[in-house]
Amino acid sequence: MKDKTPHNSQWVIVTFNRPVMWTRNEDEVWTFTPKRRYVLNANQLGNLGDYIHTISDLRTSAFYKPLLAGQATLAGSNVLIERYRERGIGDLLFLTGPMNYLKFLSGGEINIDAYALADRGVILANHPALQYKATLAGPLHYDDLQHYDYHWFVDTATEYDEEPDQMNVYDALYKTLGLDPTTVPADYKRPNIVLEDADFKNLDQFLYFIWLEKKLDLRKSGYYVIAPFARGSLRAASYQMWIDVISQLKTRRPVVVVGSLDGRVPTTDMEAGEFNQHMNQAGPNVVNALRSPPMPLRVLASIISRATAVGCLDSGPLYVAQALRVPAVSVWGPHDPGVRIGYDQDYMNLAVWSQDKCRRCPCYSYDRFPAEKCPQGAGQRICEPLRTTNPGVILNKFEEIENKNVPVALTPPK
Repeated sequence: MKDKTPHNSQWVIVTFNRPVMWTRNEDEVWTFTPKRRYVLNANQLGNLGDYIHTISDLRTSAFYKPLLAGQATLAGSNVLIERYRERGIGDLLFLTGPMNYLKFLSGGEINIDAYALADRGVILANHPALQYKATLAGPLHYDDLQHYDYHWFVDTATEYDEEPDQMNVYDALYKTLGLDPTTVPADYKRPNIVLEDADFKNLDQFLYFIWLEKKLDLRKSGYYVIAPFARGSLRAASYQMWIDVISQLKTRRPVVVVGSLDGRVPTTDMEAGEFNQHMNQAGPNVVNALRSPPMPLRVLASIISRATAVGCLDSGPLYVAQALRVPAVSVWGPHDPGVRIGYDQDYMNLAVWSQDKCRRCPCYSYDRFPAEKCPQGAGQRICEPLRTTNPGVILNKFEEIENKNVPVALTPPK
């Protein structure tokens, strides 16, 4: 029997013993055939084990040429980037800073291809660092590696690292490229997104429907975007906190509440469905844009691009806002904001982090609450710094943003 376990690497070359169709999401199905070799992440193989014929380590293969940017000749080179595709929108956006830096180092003479799941990769559409101004989709064929001068396979950056002195995500990425992170300017340690006319046409359509439904002209009044959901329970806050924040923000400007109701939306102090009902009853100045299926990413980005400010967690909308230079008040729990936005002082100044509420914070946990560290032990349902975040502190951050233009005070909830 052949050994089907990966050898000292997260990236492996796999062949299959029969045709396989693998549904990645609603719009993307991969087809594997026995005659082809594929590069996959070992963490993806759980449901494919019965179909695997051979498996080997990518690092020891003939075609693999790791990108060490400090030693490579980048001008005129073809570079392939493969990010572990199960990672979220923020992780894709973290790549844009290094991609821009690689283009800078090459004098603009570099051809970069990056793979992503199609529904997530659209966030990088029109990005100037990409050869085709878009990501590539579908399974990666091992034989295609020979057409590139260098490959950058990113399994993790700082994910699953629970060290208290964790490295900034951009520094970690540059380190994997063989670069000294201290030599990279801060401008290349932040994300960016490029919107086009089609995106703004979608925004106009969204704003038009809001006008028809609520008689709100968001183009004249301006609006806030609130993104109350996080991908996992560890980074999810109290929904009541968001209700309190929204109840005050709506007295100044309309509030657009965005997020996906699909999949496993974390339960905190209430079910996400109950929070959705609260938003439906929040009054004429609140636009409930929570959706199932979720709002297309490019539409979400266009909505954020014209917002006065965004309120969010350590989640995709934060990095979309940062990429578009829209002020974002972010609320943090088990992670130090410095590991994500530490090189962008404007966004660090708007971060809310009640670190003092937990003596083990930051714990950098990802998969589950570390009961041995949490103040409430096994009973912890919301990360303590998030659970104890005062809505008034968040509102004060919005006030700071408004005070740059409109000095009107907000009244924190009692």
